[in-house]
Amino acid sequence: MTTVATPVRTGRLTSLDVVRGLMLVVSVGVNSLLETPERFDHARWTGVHGVDLVFPVFVTLTGCGLGFALHRRTDVGGLARRVVVLVAVGLLYNALVLDRWDLATWRVTGVLQLYAAVVAVVALGHLLTRTWRGWALATALLAVAHTTLLALWATGCAGGALTPDCNPSGVVDPAVFGAAHVYAQSALGHDPEGLVSVLGALVSASAGATVGHLLLAVRDAGRGPRAAVAPVAGLALAAAALAWAAAAVPGFLTGADVPAMKRLWSVPFSLSVAAGVAVVLLLVHVALDRPGPPAAARAATWPLLALGRNSLLVYFGSHVVMALLLQHTGAGGRSAADRLAGAVAVGGHEQLPFTVLAVLAWTALAAVLHRRRVYLRP
Repeated sequence: MTTVATPVRTGRLTSLDVVRGLMLVVSVGVNSLLETPERFDHARWTGVHGVDLVFPVFVTLTGCGLGFALHRRTDVGGLARRVVVLVAVGLLYNALVLDRWDLATWRVTGVLQLYAAVVAVVALGHLLTRTWRGWALATALLAVAHTTLLALWATGCAGGALTPDCNPSGVVDPAVFGAAHVYAQSALGHDPEGLVSVLGALVSASAGATVGHLLLAVRDAGRGPRAAVAPVAGLALAAAALAWAAAAVPGFLTGADVPAMKRLWSVPFSLSVAAGVAVVLLLVHVALDRPGPPAAARAATWPLLALGRNSLLVYFGSHVVMALLLQHTGAGGRSAADRLAGAVAVGGHEQLPFTVLAVLAWTALAAVLHRRRVYLRP
């Protein structure tokens, strides 16, 4: 990762950074939990919990941002360097978070590695198409491919349902990376950041790129943000319809079940998230990207914008810092996170003040960096 001083670019979408900032407030808040209640933790298999939405929202917004950044050219050499850096940092991130440094069990797959794969594929995809129609087609093709893979695999499972013991990730990822180098050494039977999930994440990212290119097309045509309402809303409805079809059609044709789930990043899940992101982004776009938005709105959203401009640092940095605080134990076996929460407790309540402190700390760091026009990027 490199820290670069970057001049302010004209034509950026304020709304994209603000929505990223909103997602990061949620992400930092979730990361700050000293104990994670089951309702906040990732769903064990099928179904969706709130925390399951955070990274897919990040990936969808990344696709949108890449659509803006690469709508004219793709620097393949720079892309290759960035992907290598992301993978290398991802390996270090795994070791820090899991406190596992043995090469025989070092986890090869992970969140940053999945992110690197998504960035690489979407960036290279811009060598083929730089229009919203092209990316809409790519989204549909990826959705069909991923759903077909899961549906066909499910036909060989008991009752036609994917399970931790019967799913493509449980076979593909250990075969490619080795059972000792994937999620929980393959003990849980799947890898939420493995190759199968990469395909699902690409559906989210491609949907985001579609929205990004559509917003660009409206802007480049000299039309205001309100002109984007109908086409973006139409894309959101199309994504929701395709998500419904991905859940219903396989069962109708083969008796197989492809539910909404984060563990395999299924299309009913990924496109539902993308549809929601498109709607939120559209609302903020209409409010903030018009000429002369109210000064109060600009001031109120500035901290979120600062967070969004350094989204990679805040998203992954908050994970690493909290993991290290939880690992460092002192007298009495209390972690550094517990001791810090105790020090800032108000009225005997530790979690809420600690969460507020975490959000304020990362927001302050992002604000300072934004003031200095310094942004961390791969």
